[in-house]
Amino acid sequence: MKYENVTMKGNANEFRFSLTKEGNRKLVVFGVNPSTANEQIADLTITKVMGFAERNGFDGFIMLNLYPQRCTNPESLDKEIDEELQRKNLEAIRLSVGDMKEPIVLLGFGDTINLRPYLKRCLKEIIDMLAPNNPQWKNVGTLTKNGNPRHLSRVGYTSLSDFNMQEYISTYL
Repeated sequence: MKYENVTMKGNANEFRFSLTKEGNRKLVVFGVNPSTANEQIADLTITKVMGFAERNGFDGFIMLNLYPQRCTNPESLDKEIDEELQRKNLEAIRLSVGDMKEPIVLLGFGDTINLRPYLKRCLKEIIDMLAPNNPQWKNVGTLTKNGNPRHLSRVGYTSLSDFNMQEYISTYL
């Protein structure tokens, strides 16, 4: 998969709501927060997203995040949620995925979701918003010791596995 026909919604330095590679069959992916990738340059995570997408029969992707603040070190995420920024993030997710029926959604946030209490709330809001679309939740590799889907840059290429979202919600959210 070539890194072309990619569009970004957001701001080069502060936040990114979505990164989309157009295609007839797009893999929807959720990380915790965006790092350095933009419409011209892929980072390690986006390179892995493209690899997983291509190896699993997709010709495009939509990269989204639980929280849109850009930072290369998740420890630098806001201590408290910026409610307006998160509202805009949810709107961008709705616009990106809203018309997809039964989208394949790959979760790749790892244990980073535990760094800030608000990240689990963000995930729950996304799950609730996407419920009418009947998403098919997926992960790759084994879950972390804490029961989270592994970060995509931390696993080798493999097939997508079903992720039991209802069990995850009842156990971890």
